[in-house]
Amino acid sequence: MISIALRNLFGEKTRFVISIGGVAFSVMLILTIVSLFRGWQIRSTQYIRDIDTDIYVTQNGSSDITSSASIIPIEIKSQIENIDGVTEVNRFIGRPLQFQIKDRDVNAYLVGYDTKKKIAGPTKIIKGKAEPGKDEIVLDKVLMTTNKLAINEYIEIFDRPFKIVGIAEGANMFVFQFSFINQEEAKEIFKMDSLATFLLVKTQKDKIQSVIDEVNKIDGLEAMDKAEFVERNKRILNEVFIPIISVLVIISILVGTAVIGLTIYTATVEKAREFGVLKALGASNMQIYRIIFEQSLVSGVIGYIVGVAATYFFLWLIPIYVPVFVTVTLLEDLAWVFGVSILMSVISSYTPVRRIVRIDPALVFNSTR
Repeated sequence: MISIALRNLFGEKTRFVISIGGVAFSVMLILTIVSLFRGWQIRSTQYIRDIDTDIYVTQNGSSDITSSASIIPIEIKSQIENIDGVTEVNRFIGRPLQFQIKDRDVNAYLVGYDTKKKIAGPTKIIKGKAEPGKDEIVLDKVLMTTNKLAINEYIEIFDRPFKIVGIAEGANMFVFQFSFINQEEAKEIFKMDSLATFLLVKTQKDKIQSVIDEVNKIDGLEAMDKAEFVERNKRILNEVFIPIISVLVIISILVGTAVIGLTIYTATVEKAREFGVLKALGASNMQIYRIIFEQSLVSGVIGYIVGVAATYFFLWLIPIYVPVFVTVTLLEDLAWVFGVSILMSVISSYTPVRRIVRIDPALVFNSTR
């Protein structure tokens, strides 16, 4: 039966190419969308995951770095330091801002890097130095690439020139990129000498929750461990993109199912007489169904393989032309998309198999006379 299925499928090469092309396009579209989303989820929070802290303390109601402002009086720092289990409290200063580079408006998040304690600096330096001095700045690679900047060039922030001394990687939050200046200059620029954006609290490992509970008793503050802070920063991406991604994935599945279904249906109807002969020779409905299902299954599997290959090629191109986009492809995504491909194959077999199993062999022979 397998040989019959393959002969039907490969007998018309153009139709076969269209069939696997539909699946491949669907697979590529689904995997590309999901990989972009995974990249935004994982890479966009890489910087805050890499900061050396156990607890983030924010102003109450300002618990994410992207869409809310947090201002904490620095005198609270000593109050937290006296809580049992706290080993160190550091200041984080930073804020999103817009400035011009080569007559273009650029969105960035400017961080005051504590170079003495090595707190809240860039995750990874790929060129230049990591520690900005006076009137110096470290920019993310995406910001450098999209604006065609180079080491030792100058940019202006609040009418002050800053020399680019380093290029960082892993500081891309999609909606903006992190940039780093010396914390002492950040205090001056943001007028935050007696303020902090967040407080970064290190604790004894068995005291994290008890410290969080104690900090939350302080009026106007909210404390959370690093994992929760990361999840809250993912929330805006989830809320905005998951509905869009769900719609696009559903559309992709429908397109793939329709293409396979139409191709298999046409091929099957054209072979109706041959299927009638098989039934006359004693082939059961189940055997007929197996032939048609195997045609769809082969299209689905080959289309999946072609689609995955096309996806990896496309994902390789994306950062070259759109550096702000980052992609991550997980094995679990490859697995469930493969399941979707098989599901499309099974569903697309339904209509042609219903038509064929209803064929009366006697009518087939009568039509040949």
